[in-house]
Amino acid sequence: MSRYIRHTESNEEKVATKMGSLLSDFTLDLESIGYYLSRILPIFERVMITMDAADFYRAGGNVDKLDRESEYRA
Repeated sequence: MSRYIRHTESNEEKVATKMGSLLSDFTLDLESIGYYLSRILPIFERVMITMDAADFYRAGGNVDKLDRESEYRA
């Protein structure tokens, strides 16, 4: 009898999936969404941190590699 390991989504994966589906609506004006997000300062800062991390990983970034490189410099 074989057993299958079911992948359970973390809360972070659920939020990313939800954000992706919300922003994929092409009838939305993304600049207006950005305007309204900027009005809510704490949320705006968290969104910017999230987008910076997404940009880092999309460009091929690897946190483990950065940690190893910083150990060599010290």
